[in-house]
Amino acid sequence: MAGSLLLGPNMLNASGKIKNISPNDKLHIGVIGCNGMGWSNTISLLKMEDVDLIGICDVDNTVVERRKSDYGKLRKNTPKTYNDYRELLKDNAIDAVVIGTPDHWHCRIMVDAVNAGKHVYVEKPVANTIEEANIMVQAADNTGRIVQ
Repeated sequence: MAGSLLLGPNMLNASGKIKNISPNDKLHIGVIGCNGMGWSNTISLLKMEDVDLIGICDVDNTVVERRKSDYGKLRKNTPKTYNDYRELLKDNAIDAVVIGTPDHWHCRIMVDAVNAGKHVYVEKPVANTIEEANIMVQAADNTGRIVQ
C-alpha cells in the first residue's frame, strides 16, 4: 500500500525529530499530479481513516476541480487546491505528498518536497536516469524525510 511506510506509531516532524502519533492524530497529505496514478494512490491512502487529503495540485484546473468533487463524495473536509506544486509545498499543515506527475517531473518535485519537510510517496518509475536516482537518494538522506 502506498502509505504503509508513511504511517506508523511514530513520524518525523518537519524538524526531523520523531514525534509520537496518538490515535487521534491524522496524517495530512497532498497530491501533486492527480489525473491517473496519483489519484489512484491517494484513494488507496484514503481507505485509512487517519489520513486526510488537504491539498490537491495539478497543472490542469479541470482535473483539480474533478478531483475536488470526487473527494467531496468521500470526506467532509475541503482540500485547498493548487496549480503550482511549489505553493502546495509551502503549506506547513501537509505532512506528506503523493507525486503522480509525468515521470520527467518526479526528481525535481521529490527533491523540492523533502527540502520543504514533506515525506513522499513517488509513483514509478521513480527516476528516469541513475543520476536522477542518486540526486533523489541524496536529498532524502540529507533531509531525513521518509520516501517510498
